[in-house]
Amino acid sequence: MSGEGHRPPRIVIVGGGFGGAYCAQALERKLRPGEAEVVLIDRNNYFIFYPLLAEAGTGSLEPRHAVVSIRAFLDRTRFLMGRVRSVDRGTRTVVVELPDGETTRTLEYDHLVLSPGSVTKLPDVPGLREHGFEMKSLDDAVTLRDRCIRLLEQADGSEDAADRRRLLHFVVVGANFTGVEVAGELHVFLTRALKHYSHVGKDDVAVTLVELADRILPALEEDLSAYATENLRRRGLGVELGTSVSRVEPKRAILFDHRELATETVIWCAGIAPSPLVERIDVPTDERGYILCERDLRVRGANDMWAIGDSAVNVDAAGEPYPATAQHATRQGAHLAKNIVRVLRGEAAEPCDLDNLGAIAALGCRTGVAKILGVKLSGFPAWFMFRTVYLLKMPGLARKVRVALDWTIDLLFPKDAVQLGLTKDRRGIRDAESAGRSSP
Repeated sequence: MSGEGHRPPRIVIVGGGFGGAYCAQALERKLRPGEAEVVLIDRNNYFIFYPLLAEAGTGSLEPRHAVVSIRAFLDRTRFLMGRVRSVDRGTRTVVVELPDGETTRTLEYDHLVLSPGSVTKLPDVPGLREHGFEMKSLDDAVTLRDRCIRLLEQADGSEDAADRRRLLHFVVVGANFTGVEVAGELHVFLTRALKHYSHVGKDDVAVTLVELADRILPALEEDLSAYATENLRRRGLGVELGTSVSRVEPKRAILFDHRELATETVIWCAGIAPSPLVERIDVPTDERGYILCERDLRVRGANDMWAIGDSAVNVDAAGEPYPATAQHATRQGAHLAKNIVRVLRGEAAEPCDLDNLGAIAALGCRTGVAKILGVKLSGFPAWFMFRTVYLLKMPGLARKVRVALDWTIDLLFPKDAVQLGLTKDRRGIRDAESAGRSSP
C-alpha cells in the first residue's frame, strides 16, 4: 500500500485491545466523512474483555462471550489482521506480516497510535517458563480449566492421599486483581466440582495465593484488603504474604524462605511487562521498557506518534502514571481520538486528565470488595456491583444478553465439570509473540 496517490490523512492504530479499539470507535464518531481514514492492526480479530477472563476460565461465563469481535465493534474503521514487523519513522510506514506468516503489507501513516497492550512479567525464576501457567489470554483460561478437570480425574483414580493433595493444590502467584480473582474463582470451581468425584474429598483441594507485599490488592485501601484476605482464608484458601516463589519444579514450588509447596500447577499473575513490539520501534522508553509520553498522549519528541494503554507511560497533572487498567485504557483511547481530531483540524491537543472512578475485585463465592466513586463496598454488594458494572460496559446488546444469561444459568444450575477439549494439556509459558498474546 506504499506509493499511494492522493488520499485523506491516515490514522494507523497498532493494537486492538481496550485502548486501540475504543480509540478507533471514538474516531468514527468524531471524524467527518472523508476527513481521515482509520486503520486498526491486530494479530487477532477480537479483543478480550479481561475483567471477565477468570470467570470464562472457570465456567461462570461461556469463554467466547468474554471476547469481542473487532469487526462487529467498529463500523467504518478498516481492520487489518496481522503482526507488526517494524515501524519506519522516517518514511512514516508500518510493515505488517499477514496471517500466512509470509506476505507483508506496507502502510503509510500520518498519525500512528501505539496501543500494543502488555504481556505477563516473567522474572528469572528457575522452572517458571517450563512448568508455569499464566492468565493473559482466552487460550490460557481454557487451558487452565481443562487442566483442572484432568487433575480432578487423575486424583479421583489415585489411592495415595498425598498424591491427590499435590495434584489438586493450585498456587497463584501475585495478589493483584487478576491473581485474587483467579484464586477465588478457581477455588469455587474446584470445590463445587467435588460432588462428581466420590474418591476426592474437600481436604484434598487447596488454592494458595502468594504475594510478595505485606497485603493483597494493594490498589485498594487497607480495610478492603484486610476484608478480602480474611474472606479468602475463612473459605479455606491459603494466603502467603511477604514471600514469593523462587523456583518451580514439576511437582513442587519453592518459596523465598525455602518452604516447599507440593503442587503441579503454578499460575503466575505477578505483574505485566511491555509488549515485545516496543523493542522493535524507535521510541523513547523508561528503564522498564515502557513508552514515554507527553501529557497529551504523544510519544515524547514526536508530532505524529501517540501511545496509550499498558505499554505507555501516560501521566496525570502531578506526574504520576495512570494505572494499567481497562478503565484507564478506554478513557485514554477516547481522549486520544479527540486530540487527533483537534490536530487534524489545526487545533492544539489537550492534556489527558482522568479521575480514578474506583476499583473492584470479585473474590468468588458471590463476594467481592470495591471502592466506587469514593464509596466502599464489601461482600455481596461489591460482587453485585462487579457484575453490574461489567455487564453495562460489555459492548453490544446481544453480548450483554448472552453474558446475563450465562450468569443467570450459573446461579440456578451447577457448573459442568467437563473439559472443552480445545487445547492440548501442556506445561510451560509460551513465548508471547508465538502464542499471540501481545495485541499486535
